[in-house]
Amino acid sequence: MAKQPNLINITSGYASNTALNSNFEALRNALLNTVSRDGSTPNAMGADLDMNGNDILNSGGLYINGVDVFTLINKTTVSTQAPSGGEDGDVWFRVSS
Repeated sequence: MAKQPNLINITSGYASNTALNSNFEALRNALLNTVSRDGSTPNAMGADLDMNGNDILNSGGLYINGVDVFTLINKTTVSTQAPSGGEDGDVWFRVSS
């Protein structure tokens, strides 16, 4: 659930500049505590992101500790037979049938 700022109800006109300014400050602080969709800064995660069982879709890349996971997966062979050929950096898993 998204965090919601604590705003003060202003019930009579514009009499309370303090309350109005406090509300704007609360809104600003709430916006600063979000991850930007357009990549503008600040945009770093300060905690784990709980996807609640949902998928991450349309990712152009996935890097973990500097390793491109998609490239690693594409260089992985799973087979019951030893592969012929290959290149340095390829990964091969032998499975028993």
